[in-house]
Amino acid sequence: MGDIRKYDWILIGSILLTGVLLFVGMWVWQTIRATGSTYAQVYYKDELVLMIDLDTCEYKIYDTEYKDMIDASRADEGIFYVPGTVTTDMQSLYQDDEYARTRQIVGIKLLVYEGKIEVAYQESPRDICELQRPTDSSLEPLVCLPNELVIQIMTDIPSGEFVPDSILE
Repeated sequence: MGDIRKYDWILIGSILLTGVLLFVGMWVWQTIRATGSTYAQVYYKDELVLMIDLDTCEYKIYDTEYKDMIDASRADEGIFYVPGTVTTDMQSLYQDDEYARTRQIVGIKLLVYEGKIEVAYQESPRDICELQRPTDSSLEPLVCLPNELVIQIMTDIPSGEFVPDSILE
């Protein structure tokens, strides 16, 4: 009853092979649909508030009730500040970031570099959001549920859909 038979091995091998083929298929599909540019769509409370070109740091702030809570003045450095629900105690950030301290910015600090985006500062239970590695893959979004923030990576946006000239600042 405890020994594995020939057909059990065939079944296990078939399942593993199917999983590998599905993974490779998803990767190929993502690569084929890629436009050459990678964008980060930043959602706060399920609303798209900011889109960033991860290669050039060009950005678009969307006309939402949260647009005044977004600071993209340091976009040329790859630094963006966006709102966060539980990120309100900024003392730790203020010690390291003079710009945030002088402007009394309250929110999450995002960092874009080498075509990837990461959460550089936030406050949440166990700081799980900050522990996520930088991403440039649509298969690996950054999710910060305590702060109601999701960063979705897009590689298949038609060129006309991202228009950095319509910046609201």
